[in-house]
Amino acid sequence: MRLIAGRRMVAGAMVYLCALCVGGARAQGTTGDAARPSAAEIVSRMLEKNQQRLAALERYESERTYRLEYTGTGGAHHAEMRVRAEYTGPDQKRLTVVSESGSKFFCDKVLRKLVEGELEATAQSNRMQTTLGPKNYATELVGEEMVSEPGGQIRTWVLRVTPKVNNKFTYRGKVWVSEDDFAIVRIQGEPAKNPSFWINRASFESLYTRRGNVWLPLRNVSSSHVRIGGEATLTIEYGAYPVVTERAMKPTVQHAANASSSANLDR
Repeated sequence: MRLIAGRRMVAGAMVYLCALCVGGARAQGTTGDAARPSAAEIVSRMLEKNQQRLAALERYESERTYRLEYTGTGGAHHAEMRVRAEYTGPDQKRLTVVSESGSKFFCDKVLRKLVEGELEATAQSNRMQTTLGPKNYATELVGEEMVSEPGGQIRTWVLRVTPKVNNKFTYRGKVWVSEDDFAIVRIQGEPAKNPSFWINRASFESLYTRRGNVWLPLRNVSSSHVRIGGEATLTIEYGAYPVVTERAMKPTVQHAANASSSANLDR
């Protein structure tokens, strides 16, 4: 009985943590400024570029691997699921389970629920909740760093983020934003509130990769420690994206209006 209860506690907490992890895993886009902007300016430009990117991204396909490793109550457990992901803009996503192996309990209670939760997070209301904007987060610029990604080294601004709202899609931690195109390159954080009484520590890291003018999720790793003993780690490898199609990026309405005003003044 204790074994089943312990596994259920871990399963519930991992689903919560993973929903947070994949909630921020979205596609991203490209530009650059010479002067060092404020945190508010960085976030504003990032949101503007996000709108352009969302409009430009037509579709992508990839085969993902979801892998869960748990060591604790009842010994060591492993579960793995391969999922085909198909996205069609602006917000249609289809996830199809291709195969699964290892613990049936963790495949059913964690990995399948994680896939279902990601589709939920695609909905407009939840997408707004996960947006790193002034309505949801307070931000502070704490430095600059070089970050490695498959395409090479990327110079980034480092933001400390603190949530203004607490739900299963918000977090506190650090966000690395590329200086040349105002896209999120990396996120490290922890849930805004503890996912469960039985979990005394939880954290995640999300990495992104650039494909053309958009950034797509590359890898997510989330970890949690259970009070009664045990460690659980979920890794999502998002695959090589053999299919990515996009339109030419267009300025947002506000950006176009500002450009028009500048042109009129020049006359």
